[in-house]
Amino acid sequence: MNTEPKTNITVKKRIVLILLVVFFIQTIIVGRYAYVQIIWSPQLQKWAVEQWTNDIRISARRGNILDRNGNPLAVSGNVERVDAFLKDINDKEKSKKITKEEIAEKLSPILNMSKESILSKLNKRMSNGAPVACVTIARRIEKEQGNKIRELKLPGIIVSEDTKRYYPNGNFLSQVLGSTNIDGDGRSGIELQYNNDLKGVEGRYMGETDAYHRELPYKIANYYPPKNGNDVVLTIDQYLQYYTEKALERGLAEYKAKQVSAIIMDPKTGEILAMASKPDFDPNNPVKGSVEESVKLWKNRTVNYNFEPGSILKVITAAAAINENLVSDSDRFVCNGSYKVADRIIHCWRRQGHGVQTFQQILQNSCNVGFMILGERIGKDRLYKYYNAFGLGKKTNIDLPGEEKGIIRPIEKVGKVELATEAFGQGISVTSIQYLAAFAAVANDGKLMEPHIVKKILNTDENGNTSVIKEIQPKVVRQAISVQSAKKLREILESVVTYGAAKRAYIEGYHIGGKTGTAQVVENGHYAQGKYISSFAAMAPANDPRFVMILSIDEPDPSNYYSGSTAAPLAKTLFEDIFRYYDMQPDTGKDSSPKVVREVVIPEVRGLNVEEAGLILKKNKIDYEIEGNGNIIYDMSPKPGISVIENTKITLYLGVEKNNNAMVAVPDFKGMTKKEIDDLAKSLELNISFMGDGIGASQDISPKTEVKKGTLIKIILEQPED
Repeated sequence: MNTEPKTNITVKKRIVLILLVVFFIQTIIVGRYAYVQIIWSPQLQKWAVEQWTNDIRISARRGNILDRNGNPLAVSGNVERVDAFLKDINDKEKSKKITKEEIAEKLSPILNMSKESILSKLNKRMSNGAPVACVTIARRIEKEQGNKIRELKLPGIIVSEDTKRYYPNGNFLSQVLGSTNIDGDGRSGIELQYNNDLKGVEGRYMGETDAYHRELPYKIANYYPPKNGNDVVLTIDQYLQYYTEKALERGLAEYKAKQVSAIIMDPKTGEILAMASKPDFDPNNPVKGSVEESVKLWKNRTVNYNFEPGSILKVITAAAAINENLVSDSDRFVCNGSYKVADRIIHCWRRQGHGVQTFQQILQNSCNVGFMILGERIGKDRLYKYYNAFGLGKKTNIDLPGEEKGIIRPIEKVGKVELATEAFGQGISVTSIQYLAAFAAVANDGKLMEPHIVKKILNTDENGNTSVIKEIQPKVVRQAISVQSAKKLREILESVVTYGAAKRAYIEGYHIGGKTGTAQVVENGHYAQGKYISSFAAMAPANDPRFVMILSIDEPDPSNYYSGSTAAPLAKTLFEDIFRYYDMQPDTGKDSSPKVVREVVIPEVRGLNVEEAGLILKKNKIDYEIEGNGNIIYDMSPKPGISVIENTKITLYLGVEKNNNAMVAVPDFKGMTKKEIDDLAKSLELNISFMGDGIGASQDISPKTEVKKGTLIKIILEQPED
């Protein structure tokens, strides 16, 4: 039988099958090759480049923050950072050349970090359990530390350039400047508000490296230099800021306050010359204690907090009445200690009343009854018209983050009682910057300015050439009141400092206008007992103001919270520093501020020698003459406790022994705080019994009565408004 044809067919089939298999395998190989070369090639090239190159981002130098005179307030220094490439470390660990524990142990003493914290970073994994490619071990280390780490030649550990923010003056201006986070971005204050201007654009370095990520010198590296940030120039005057912070630190300690804050502004431009709150923080070490406690200290109370203004708001009510021609110098206001509004009796802070007063006197005395009567004349529609004109209940748009806008009651909810209380400063809330902007409008002939704290933004190129990127110009928001109304109100405000509740801010020869205010703290919608905010708003010189100021003391010692004896004298010391700094001489011309007759209480100096007694009397501005023989003061005329005009000459009688039967005169304690009464009584060896709270209102033994030392005097206190 012939089988050759079948065999040929079978062989051919096998050959075709083998060819198909070979073709199929070749197709797979070619397809795989094409996939690798065309599809997968970019990813493989990327992995290869990552394996033999360093790709390091270089932080841009953050711009400086300067005061108006170019003094540095925040600067950036060149430091270094430490990163770990974990693939290299894991490879070396697998080959048993080094372990992560050994790496952590060597880095720990140099970086001042615990071995455990470094190990946790070296063992870091992604959410899916895979190891991360790179982690940052430490940022902003000094160059000496970086050099020590380089000398170790640890696999996968890279030291590169970094920048660190320094605040050369520590706590100085801290709540205005703010601080930066670990990545160099602003998180509060100017650092946050102007972050985009300050931070610049980061650079990039790509270079081929060896197994230890050291640059290979014969290879070409790509370097994209960082673009440094712009400098921000503030309107702040460093020296004025120093004087302000010094005064606040004194107030915080002396009045045992919870917080103290102040702003000084140029009323004609809206430029903030000084702004501070105490306590504050060091932006070089911004987190101390808990994060919550730290964040509270970062906040700028003058911008980020609302408070009830109390009697300083009477300036706005007075401005409305003057500008609407609703009051004149011939008007008289009768205060019997209370006033009936609708079905309610509302008391003046002075329960026995102020009697008959002029318009000027109701502002001098901060009379609530006078301002309730004034509020009725104005009416709620016109009063709210001036709230709007002065910017109350609105943000000032100051260039700082987190500004509050105050709280104004909707006009449809304002009845007769609400109108009366708002007229003398209760029932609405403001921020310090908002109120100062309104007060500055009175100083600036009625023009309301937009406050700002940045003066200009500067750019310095790679050649060191500086150019102005942006310059902030003064901005008039609106004309709140007329020029004539503003001038009249300034004259009245000067009389408040010269003769009224703010007389402890008076400085002879200088025109200072101002208004005190003491308001209860509002907590959970109710007035908190024994908690007050004492404020003083002022301008100088009142006839042509160069500066306006608001100073607030939050929760001072309850025994002395009266703003006339806390905020006003504290502002006086600040004004004295300002006048010296700007070399502003006293005005002695024909239009100079009126000389005010000041009284002082004659102190007890009997039993002292002449030299000791003379020093005490000189300090109290009392002149003296000596009669008789001896080496100690035996007696004196008038007696200690009597009030006399400054520079009055008294007579000291000498003797050879102490007068044990010496009498003293009972001082006039009216208007003094509890602490002042206590201190004066102790100096005269008198005993005191108090009834009530506040300032001296009456006493059971009349002033100037001569009594024996140790006599008990009963004093009734009343709560003051100012």
